[in-house]
Amino acid sequence: MIFLSQYFLWLITYSFLGWAYESAICSIDERRLVNRGFLNGPICPVYGFGALASIFVLDQRTDNVIILFFAGMILTCTVEYITAVLLETLFHAKWWDYSNHRVNFQGRVSLLGAVVFGILSVLLIKYIHPFVGGLTNQLPDWTLVSAAVIIFLVVMLDLYITVRHLLHLNGRLAEIQSALDRFIDQYTKRAGDLKNALFDKFEESEFYNERIKKLINVGRFQDTRLVRAFPKLKSLRYNDAWQKLRSIVLTTDKKD
Repeated sequence: MIFLSQYFLWLITYSFLGWAYESAICSIDERRLVNRGFLNGPICPVYGFGALASIFVLDQRTDNVIILFFAGMILTCTVEYITAVLLETLFHAKWWDYSNHRVNFQGRVSLLGAVVFGILSVLLIKYIHPFVGGLTNQLPDWTLVSAAVIIFLVVMLDLYITVRHLLHLNGRLAEIQSALDRFIDQYTKRAGDLKNALFDKFEESEFYNERIKKLINVGRFQDTRLVRAFPKLKSLRYNDAWQKLRSIVLTTDKKD
């Protein structure tokens, strides 16, 4: 139990540091504060799992910076790729897309990201983890376990809220997509530019009824968080509906 608690606190610590890094980069890019994370809380678990993978495989096995860099790069990119596939499979959505990067694999991982992860892996093994590991080793067993249990329960609650919203979101998107499809079918059989132009008139049509308005407005807080955190998010099943919902959220956000 002691070791599991310690590993979990490492996971949360590096998930938080990853969240801070991602949020800082996105906030600078968008010139406003961005909560860059799958969950509501300040953690990016993909960074935590990537860090643990590097620690378990590389820590105390080599001091060679070159080996640490390339091995860490491979390990963390593997974690990122698996995470992308799992999220796409479970929630039918593409959460990030590196297709615009010159060197990428299926848009899920990129060379630039791999280089950054390699550098972070070196810093982790050489400097960061010795400090973090030393801190957790100094904690009394009771404090270590209690902190791990409390944080675990909070994270599980956050995970439940997030997953529940995403499952509900897919149901909402299915209905919105159906209304959009019927709207497009009624007014045109053509595709391309005309279809895109019609999307802007959807709110003026009879298909934009009270039911659709309710579906769009319910869960607005979580929708806004997802739009801000994942600007490149694409629904693999109902992307037209997601883009319409996203545009309404962004328009409302600007007015507020």
